[in-house]
Amino acid sequence: MKILYLYKWCTFGGVERILINRAFAFKKFGIPVKAKVYFYYGGVIQELKEFLERAQLKDYLWLTENPLEEKYEHYISIDTEEAFNTFPKEKIILEYHTPYKDHASYLKKVSGDRIKIVIVPSLSHKEELRRLRPDLYDKAFVIPNFVIDEGFEEGEYFLPQWDLIPVVWVGRVDTLKNPHFIVSGLSKYRKKYKDKFLFCVVGGAKDEENFLNHIKKESFEDRVVFYPFIRFERVKAFLKLIRKRKGIFVSASKGESFGMAVAEAIYFGLPFLISNIPPHKELVEGNEKFLFKLNNFDEFIEKLNYIAENYEEVLLEIQKIRNKLEVENFIKFWQVFWQYLK
Repeated sequence: MKILYLYKWCTFGGVERILINRAFAFKKFGIPVKAKVYFYYGGVIQELKEFLERAQLKDYLWLTENPLEEKYEHYISIDTEEAFNTFPKEKIILEYHTPYKDHASYLKKVSGDRIKIVIVPSLSHKEELRRLRPDLYDKAFVIPNFVIDEGFEEGEYFLPQWDLIPVVWVGRVDTLKNPHFIVSGLSKYRKKYKDKFLFCVVGGAKDEENFLNHIKKESFEDRVVFYPFIRFERVKAFLKLIRKRKGIFVSASKGESFGMAVAEAIYFGLPFLISNIPPHKELVEGNEKFLFKLNNFDEFIEKLNYIAENYEEVLLEIQKIRNKLEVENFIKFWQVFWQYLK
């Protein structure tokens, strides 16, 4: 099967991670899917090429500079309206991933007659599709994201030794992702209990004015540390180091389509505390130990303290929800989808 993915920008973010994971899965299980991806507006394309070469995935996933240079069996637009103009006569598979409402506004412009199938990463995001485009709901297939060991390097990760417990944030620092809540929550924790946690922000934009101003407002500058973007291959080593130091992964996101960063924390056994939004709740199968209600600081503080004080018990609890993130689960869903395409 020859597939062409169509996407706006190459940011080496969550979408690229999903495509890379799929390529690893197809290679591991000998599934004959040859995929290319076209980025309409460029981005960090050279970095992605270098990764695919290092990972020996070129036969399963590669980049093209011209989407029209060859024929494909299936065209998959990942939240990219431009794809429907590039291939005006084709019925296109739509992969609906974005949790950002302004980004999803394109859905209202695309004719349902042009869409063959819609791929969504979770049942909760399928429900979001129903809200935005009820006419597409019956065309939607859930193909869950997953974590695969082959996507990561072995080895150690090195960071300074802290006296405080690291609370780790991975990803953007915008208002939808809502790291502001974590800063306020940790500040309130320090006032209520003691100085126990250090907030480690990985990959967030240090110059994001709103977030930096919020840190100053909470007088928490001395307990926030910024780290640069971590290469995909090194995420496992980083999360394992944080676990060794009894750290906790957090997300206060107001909206997700799946929650890939959370999934990686779960898969590698790092205790976590996340907002009780439908995709997160689906990820943890409703386990309330790991969920807090948005804007509920008391619940956040209480559960964060519980995880820190009962770390080994929480590690065992994570193992109960890890299985759904295995690559074999993805393969089952993919095979159903593939049979439908035939």
